Amino acid sequence: MTRDHRTSRRTLGAGALVCLLACAALQGCGGRPGVSGSGVDAVEIVMHIVSEGETIPSIADDYYGTPDAAAYLAEVNDTFADVALEPGALLDVPVGEEDVERYRRRTEAKAFYNRGTTLAGRGDLARAVEEFKAALDIDPRFVDAGYNLGVVYLMSGEARTAAVLLEQVVALRSGDPAIHFALGKARYDTGDSHGAIDAFETALSFDPSHEDSRYARAVALYEVGRREESVLALDLYLREFPGGKWAEEARTRLTDLALRRRVEGAPAEEEESDAP
Repeated sequence: MTRDHRTSRRTLGAGALVCLLACAALQGCGGRPGVSGSGVDAVEIVMHIVSEGETIPSIADDYYGTPDAAAYLAEVNDTFADVALEPGALLDVPVGEEDVERYRRRTEAKAFYNRGTTLAGRGDLARAVEEFKAALDIDPRFVDAGYNLGVVYLMSGEARTAAVLLEQVVALRSGDPAIHFALGKARYDTGDSHGAIDAFETALSFDPSHEDSRYARAVALYEVGRREESVLALDLYLREFPGGKWAEEARTRLTDLALRRRVEGAPAEEEESDAP
């Protein structure tokens, strides 16, 4: 059994790139990941030093390529997948050759990823795109890089490009409501309101309290002509999030819809008569 010290990424909030897109915390689940290298089921243990902001799901993603292996990694360390980790803490990570190579690629890709998040935060979107692309060239399964690249495309007005990319990203991490929401936003911006509703509803199936998806679904319902459902959805949003980020806009929309329904439902005025 060998031990090695491997440092890990500086975790940056993907959702900080744009107010509409907030990255949700992931809960790990699933069993032992495949850790066989070269066809041999040989496993070594590396000692991982926790960096600030890291979680067990994010560490599982770095080594195994999926946060779904978090439950397995937590069990190995006699803890829970959602426990808060202290910077500098040590985790035992069973790995095979493929996992070591995956971690090497991820570590290399993170240098570009971190520069991309910094540039995006400064508003330098064109250069951020190049950094995220470079990260994905090294590690095509780097979901955070793909997600952030999709968000930057959205911020740059390239909704169709974002939609194509986010379709690929969501296939890699299908249980993340933030990615489904981003995909829905991209679809909505391309005029595909029906597809947007599907994505928002999928996000809500994973997280019924996902505020952005709750409000965005209500707006998209109106766009496809489902006005009564839109009114009910806006009302539900306001009951769940009375002080939410979209509350004022939701109340304005409800007021406008109520006025519109009143006008549309009013009988035509009788023409004035010249008779005394």
